[in-house]
Amino acid sequence: MGTEAEVKGHALQSYATPLQRERPDVWAKLERELAPGDRQFFAEPIYANVWYPRRRLAALLDAHDRVHADARAARRELGRLAAHHQVRFFYRLFLTFATPALVFRRASNLWSRQNSTGSFTVMEDGATHLVGELADRDLPAQVPDVIAGWSDAIIEMLGRRPRPTEWHLAAPGRWRFLVHWSE
Repeated sequence: MGTEAEVKGHALQSYATPLQRERPDVWAKLERELAPGDRQFFAEPIYANVWYPRRRLAALLDAHDRVHADARAARRELGRLAAHHQVRFFYRLFLTFATPALVFRRASNLWSRQNSTGSFTVMEDGATHLVGELADRDLPAQVPDVIAGWSDAIIEMLGRRPRPTEWHLAAPGRWRFLVHWSE
């Protein structure tokens, strides 16, 4: 078996920090759902540029699912929170002169900087849509919904009106996303 997949602390912060600050009631429930080792992990500082086992992200997402009646909608909302957190703290200038195609092409590069496995590729882009593909055999099952919420929030921040991002499993370990909007 290969090496355990890892994720950068920045990605973990993008999910945990907005929940802790903006949804403390949800965070308190989520903490109770975490196993003791994971609860301890999230109680300690997470450093943006340090690699952590991706199983910590999976544990967070699993606990997040357990505290929401509509887990899929809650995952999309978590993605939106993460997008706003990332733009506010890291990528503010990134959106200043961007178009959806530029942002998602940049996101392709960011995937490999935040995850030790997998890749995200923009397959097609047009005036009001783009198609991206995520290849990652170790991806936690909740991540496609989180990415869909992130995508919709980014489109809004670019001044467009998103239609809900759609995704489907294209093949084992491959997810295809359709991001579309109106001007």
